[in-house]
Amino acid sequence: MVNIVQPSIKTTKEFHFEDVKENKFSNGLPYYIIKAGEQEIIKVDFLFDAGMVFNENPLVAELTNELLEAGTSKKTSEEIAEELDFYGAYLELDISQHFSIVSFYTLNKYFSETLSIVEHIIFNANFPKHEINICLQNKLQRYKISRQKTEVISQELFLENIFGSSHPYGRNITEEDFESINQKDIMNFYSDRYNLSNLKILISGNVKEEHIIKLEKLFGEGKIKEKANNKDIDIKSNVKTKKVFSEIAETMQSSIKIGKETINKHHPDFFNLSISSIILGGYFGSRLMTNIREDKGYTYGIHSTNMSIQEAGFFMISAASGKDVYEKAIIEIYKELKILRTELVSEKELQRVKNYLTGTLAKMFDGVFAKSNVFLALLTYNLNFNYYQKYFEIIKTISPEIIKATAEKYLNENDMIEVVVGAKS
Repeated sequence: MVNIVQPSIKTTKEFHFEDVKENKFSNGLPYYIIKAGEQEIIKVDFLFDAGMVFNENPLVAELTNELLEAGTSKKTSEEIAEELDFYGAYLELDISQHFSIVSFYTLNKYFSETLSIVEHIIFNANFPKHEINICLQNKLQRYKISRQKTEVISQELFLENIFGSSHPYGRNITEEDFESINQKDIMNFYSDRYNLSNLKILISGNVKEEHIIKLEKLFGEGKIKEKANNKDIDIKSNVKTKKVFSEIAETMQSSIKIGKETINKHHPDFFNLSISSIILGGYFGSRLMTNIREDKGYTYGIHSTNMSIQEAGFFMISAASGKDVYEKAIIEIYKELKILRTELVSEKELQRVKNYLTGTLAKMFDGVFAKSNVFLALLTYNLNFNYYQKYFEIIKTISPEIIKATAEKYLNENDMIEVVVGAKS
């Protein structure tokens, strides 16, 4: 008989995070460098203050970002795609509440050629009407289909009932938004937001001096005009009601969202609250998963998270449940919330979560482009890698007493907003 011995668990005792220093081109434009890796590949991220909060119609920011490579004053979308493909480079476009990101990957030997193409795209986009119409039609079709998805509707109602329908974080896209948008709106937003005054640049990979010189030539010599005024956001919530049920007939499952407005990354309690949320429902062996999914079988999946946005934060438990048992699932959710704030976490469970978190943290920094993605997210909060050094120290030292006190402060089950979307039981 072969003796099977479970290997001992080894945890990371120390993390070393590179100090990414801010640099500036001759015109004052900030840029950052993460120099690592041996492969001859470069990634450049262009971070613009051009998110969805800066226009009354969120679709304007979405379309502007999505259609940057749809054509310029000199090149069609097909020509742009062919040129990038010829050099083995590619673009990624992303949009969030506050920021728009243009990222591109390229081989070192073609850096000069591909950067020139991307610079031309960023500052010379012309948003052809036919491209706008195609994009709008596709988005509208997907939007109409999403109206029957319980997960989509519950997420929208949850945020609307936390922040209010007129708040940028709580405003939901409507069919009228598709009808009202036009090329002029997009061009105005593009002109206002996609310029040097709203830009930060991150370059990562096998970076050499010649790459910085090329960036300086294309982005460091232009005049930076006065920065556009950022939209003031009233972060006070405007809760309509504590409990919301929205019926979608003939669906077999109900989507549950339970949570409240909390805090974001800048708050000193954020790490403690995030760890408390992970104990509750942030990994496969969490309390919500063990009780409600594995033991009772009330949900297909369940998790909790503490989400950070630039001007606010919110805690949310999300679950998909059969329409005949969603009420039982909700009862168990509230039970677990109460236990978390009234009873001490065992040292064994807390150590298991600490092991999980240190492993997750190590994976986040595995490779130069993974590091660049982490730093880019931090940059949107004007933070640096010291943020994760502090997080690692808190993971090591957090105690059951801190978890209990944090849950009592932020996760009282009686303060939660409850949203259910699905068929009635």
